[in-house]
Amino acid sequence: MKVTISTEWLSGCSGCHIALVDLHEKLLSLLEEAQIVRSPVLIDEKGYPHATVGIVEGAVRSEHDKHALLKMRESVDKLVAFGTCAVYGGPSGIGWLYSRDQVLDAAYEQGPTNAGGERPDAEAPALENSVRPIDEYVDVDLYLPGCPPHPFFVAAGLRKLADDSRPGLTHRSVCADCERKMEKRQGVQLRPAAVAGDDPDLCFLSQGIVCLGSVTLNRCMAPCPKIGVACTGCAGPAIDVLTDPQRDLRSELALRMEKLCGIPRSEIIAYLEKNANTFYAYAMSSPALYKKPTVELREWAGPSAVA
Repeated sequence: MKVTISTEWLSGCSGCHIALVDLHEKLLSLLEEAQIVRSPVLIDEKGYPHATVGIVEGAVRSEHDKHALLKMRESVDKLVAFGTCAVYGGPSGIGWLYSRDQVLDAAYEQGPTNAGGERPDAEAPALENSVRPIDEYVDVDLYLPGCPPHPFFVAAGLRKLADDSRPGLTHRSVCADCERKMEKRQGVQLRPAAVAGDDPDLCFLSQGIVCLGSVTLNRCMAPCPKIGVACTGCAGPAIDVLTDPQRDLRSELALRMEKLCGIPRSEIIAYLEKNANTFYAYAMSSPALYKKPTVELREWAGPSAVA
């Protein structure tokens, strides 16, 4: 019998579902081995039929998301957290910095285009207290981060699950697929807000530009550095950052940039903390980060954040 696949779309942009379609010929090959029984972008199926593999995109933000996630977990044998929103909360995880009432007040009470302060309380699913990755609610069998995950890793992960074998996905960082060369260059200045450098062959860190490639799990094959743009960390933290409670993005990057460029570690750390909303954007609402003893994201984000 064919392996059956069911997918669900929670609070997210649907980009991860589009990544499934972007498999192109690989999707046709996959369908020879598996059957999709539910998918919001491909099939008009409102229920939750039993499936061998369940794929969930998006974070939990509303009561509807929570209900749909629980239904998915009940109906599938193995569950995949698909994309960075499902794994870490994703960009919408910035909502973790604020209370539910603060979010609603900003959208419906204080906004310049609000309709007299009216809220869609009766017509829309209620918000959960915060944005949360799906493993805060259910057990997950495979994590496949990325914004969206690269088709290569999507196909590899699904095939391994379909074969009922251990997923053979690399734990390397984005740097593994980046062709730029690290080089010591003393006297380089930190370049705030820069995302591109002058030397197309030199590592961004060696040019004083904050690039998250060395602290980000490779689920993309480094397309951004290859076209001249510094990594923004869309696949979430690298394995060493996740597994060591004393390691975080700022400390790891500050150490490397200080050794490469001579920029004082304290200057780099201060810059990363001040701009935590940018550098921690994809994983801010994940306890894998905010529960680290060295990380104080809500303090770094400013006085409007809540405890």
